[in-house]
Amino acid sequence: MIAAAQAHEALAVDVDDYVDVFGALSRAGVEVMGQRLGGLLGLYIDGGQGVPGCLVNTGLEEVSMRHTAAHELGHHLMGHGTSIDHQEQSPGRWGEGWPQHEREAEAFASWFLMPRPAARAALARCDLTRPESPLDVYRMARWLGTPYATTVRHLVRLKMIDRPTEAVWLKYSPGSLKADLVDGVSLGPQAHIHVLTPAAHAATVHVTADDCLLLAVPGARYDHLPAGLSSAPPDTAGQMSFLHVTVGPERNRTAWVTQDLAVDSTVTATTGSTEVFRVNLRRTPGREGSNRFWA
Repeated sequence: MIAAAQAHEALAVDVDDYVDVFGALSRAGVEVMGQRLGGLLGLYIDGGQGVPGCLVNTGLEEVSMRHTAAHELGHHLMGHGTSIDHQEQSPGRWGEGWPQHEREAEAFASWFLMPRPAARAALARCDLTRPESPLDVYRMARWLGTPYATTVRHLVRLKMIDRPTEAVWLKYSPGSLKADLVDGVSLGPQAHIHVLTPAAHAATVHVTADDCLLLAVPGARYDHLPAGLSSAPPDTAGQMSFLHVTVGPERNRTAWVTQDLAVDSTVTATTGSTEVFRVNLRRTPGREGSNRFWA
């Protein structure tokens, strides 16, 4: 926790919002490469023989790549030396048989990506003061850009839930929670659902292709969708229904991200009054190759 707080200050990280871990790695002087690595999550190479660097598995979804990158940053800042991180060290088996330096890097990653102010801001954008269900944690994790299981575990450190609650909520999978939000729509394994409440007005949503934006603003409908957003799901033109979001199944309350979305875009919705609801969209860049291509 202390190391993460020191890194936030030293690397000029905004702790009130979505944490830019790749920007932090660049400011820390760590060269970053991305490529498919099979069973590896990533690795860190210390700078004893030159410039320090890390390699991230681009076969992972974006939130897992972000967590891996923060883990490697932890190795760098805490002087752990070269380290190879395997899939069996994933958050699903946190700490089981790990050496101390891996446990430290993993805890660093959670505190770095989820400082208390950012966690509170994520809750506020969900119209929540505390998470009351696994679905609340999933929604919260979308604003933080973090894996579901990692977020559940970190909520214990933040004293937002207790250990018995953690044990129960870890039994839920992101796939089952996404299925609770939408029914009859086939989602890709790396696609996510972003629920937009009134508190999300003017916020920035970090999205990838095939993600879905669910408008949960009473009386609101999307305006004309900009290029890169579609009212139809990626693989079907069928209708969708909502189980836990109190809005109807109309297609003008759903928007799907396509490969054509610009890096930065804005989507608006009209409400029952003269007010306009707006969110800014930021598409996560491709991670293949070296970090000079990741702007």
